[in-house]
Order: sequence, then structure tokens, then C-alpha cells
Amino acid sequence: MCDANGSNKYSISFICSKAPNPSLCLQAYNSDPRSQNVDLSGLCQIAIDFSEKSARQTLNLVNQLLQNAKGVYGNRLQTCAFHYLNCANLFNQTGKILQSGDFQKTMDGVNGALAESANCDAGFIKSPLKEPNELRQSSVLVQQLGAVAVLTATWLIK
Repeated sequence: MCDANGSNKYSISFICSKAPNPSLCLQAYNSDPRSQNVDLSGLCQIAIDFSEKSARQTLNLVNQLLQNAKGVYGNRLQTCAFHYLNCANLFNQTGKILQSGDFQKTMDGVNGALAESANCDAGFIKSPLKEPNELRQSSVLVQQLGAVAVLTATWLIK
């Protein structure tokens, strides 16, 4: 496996050893057959793809929770739905930016997507309402997977 400059410095095991949740990182890469023979840019694309998928799953969860939500709680979840729609769309757009070779904008896009995810959580931190546990767990998953995209994008810039 080679990086964008043709060296073998970055392997899945190396990348995942630097991730906040190494076992989740390995599981995500190992579940994608594309990860077997790609360079660092390809690994970044895969990380963006699994981050987007996780963000869309979280958006679906928020929409399910919204079905029975009312009042302030419903408003908070509406805000989360907005943030997770933005999060998923930013991951999608960032994948296209990566293909253009603009690694700094790739990193900026991933960080923007992660900020949208964090904004959902922040809305509950500032509120007397408790964030549903399943939403918090899903949000952590988005953050941990997105961190892998940040790592790979960082190394592409170097």
C-alpha cells in the first residue's frame, strides 16, 4: 500500500493505531473490499465514505426519534436533524473534493462535517433535556470514524 507519493509509510494498521478507536477503525476498513489495494488517498476516501454512511444512519435515527417527540425536545431533535443532514452532505462533498487533489479543502470539509455532528451534541449539553443514549452513541461513532478521515487527510497534506 502506497501513499500519494508512492511510499509504503501508511498502512491500515498504522492509521488505525492513531485513531481514537483503533478496533472500530480496523473493523470499518476490513469491511470495505476497496481497502486492500489503495493508496493513502484511497484510504481517505474510504474513511470519508464510512463517515458519511454513519452520519446518514444517525440522521435516520434522529428522524425516528422525532416521530414521537414534542415541544422543546422535538425542537432539539429538529436541530439535530438539520446538523446531521449538513454533516452527511459535507462528507459527501468532501469526497468529491478529495478526488480533485485539494487535500487542505478535504481536511476542512471533514472538520466541517464533524463540527455539524458536535453541534447536535452541544444543543443537549446546554439544555436541561438529556440527549437520548442511542443518539449519543451514534454521534460518538460519527466522531470516531470521522477522526480517521481527519488523520488520513492530514497525512495527505504533509
